[in-house]
Amino acid sequence: MWLQRVAFGRWVLLITVTLPLQSLPVGAQDETSSSPTVETVQTESSTFQPPPADSTPQEAVRVEPLPSEPSPLPEPSGVPSAPVPLTPLEVLADARRALHAEPDAQEPRLTLGRTLFQLGDTDGAIDEYRTALRFHPTVAQAHLDLGTALMAKQDWRTAMTELQEAARLDPTLVQAHYSMGTIHYTRGNIPSAIKAYQEALRLKPDFAEAHYRLGLVLKMAGRDKDAAQELEAAALAGLAKAQYFLGNAYRSGQGVEKSQLMAITWWAQAFEQGLPEASQALTQLRRLAAVKGNLQTKQSKAASEAFKNYCDQLWLDFPDLDREQPAQTVGTTLLNQGRTAEALPVLLREAYALNEIAHATLVQLYEQGLDGQLPPHGQWILSYLESTAADGAIPSRMALARIYAKGLGLAPDLARAKSYLKGLPREEVKRLLEDVAPEPPKP
Repeated sequence: MWLQRVAFGRWVLLITVTLPLQSLPVGAQDETSSSPTVETVQTESSTFQPPPADSTPQEAVRVEPLPSEPSPLPEPSGVPSAPVPLTPLEVLADARRALHAEPDAQEPRLTLGRTLFQLGDTDGAIDEYRTALRFHPTVAQAHLDLGTALMAKQDWRTAMTELQEAARLDPTLVQAHYSMGTIHYTRGNIPSAIKAYQEALRLKPDFAEAHYRLGLVLKMAGRDKDAAQELEAAALAGLAKAQYFLGNAYRSGQGVEKSQLMAITWWAQAFEQGLPEASQALTQLRRLAAVKGNLQTKQSKAASEAFKNYCDQLWLDFPDLDREQPAQTVGTTLLNQGRTAEALPVLLREAYALNEIAHATLVQLYEQGLDGQLPPHGQWILSYLESTAADGAIPSRMALARIYAKGLGLAPDLARAKSYLKGLPREEVKRLLEDVAPEPPKP
């Protein structure tokens, strides 16, 4: 992976160019959603300061391993099963056999180049693409494949030449325009990068990655409102990175109306997809919202209210539910109706948003399970508790102290239980230790 640190206004971006696993055949470019990309790691605002971009390790250009294929389902009796996909080495062998018989064959040569590229042999792939072009100089896909491989070598000038030729031969190649946008960006030509991404989107309006990259370069051009619109398009398509940055835009009010509620909403979606930056953003806001008493500030009150509003907003996803009491939660209502599969993820969202009722329900589900529908001691609940306890959440620390002291679902560990109680009010510690103490033997 190639990394470049760029600062612009209040945004600090760590740019990563990642090469796709393989280029697609001619005519299939409108199906692509992953390609050489510009990754962003961090946005700064006056109140939200996650770890600096410098903390991200530098990496060399790499090619990710081929995705594993799911195991085929058994076919009904008498129906032949689907063929097992070939391994990369088998693909290489087949392509080389075909080329031995017909050295100027186009598809085997391109297949050989793509497979070498997938396996990390970029130089070998470049040689095969150039050989293909000697036999077939007007094949747009060969120029595109060669340009992609040259990007992995950071040979931007030669890669641009190949991509431009690919686009000249076939102007509908979405990937060619998208990759040219990436190269323009890396060379500091922001206006040309914007035009290239816009052309890719003209050809494929639902190209989420292009919306995301265009949003980033528009932001760098100072066009905050246009940038937010592009990020929203990518976020609505489910792109976690776009959801994270759109949350940042709402947090700071850049290009959109400032809203901590909307920031939490988008960060939560990115967090559920496993994006670490979204987790960090929510953690810092939760810590601010958790401040109580004399230490509470205007900012901490606003954060607490935003999390409450987020939980209230979850009711809109279930218009069939009636909220009979203000303190009632969506998750507990679904649970009471026997809709356990729907209730569990909602309870988790509510608990992460500091809802005490949802938290208490999850703790009870961990300890007791649910009437044969859910076994006790679920690891996913324990992970939630450990995550929020590490953030300093007192209810989670108390719950874990009880779990480890009693050995609920794991080996008893009194020392670890006491570690969760450090710094907590003495009365609460005493009460919990009395609760978990073994009963004296009966005379």
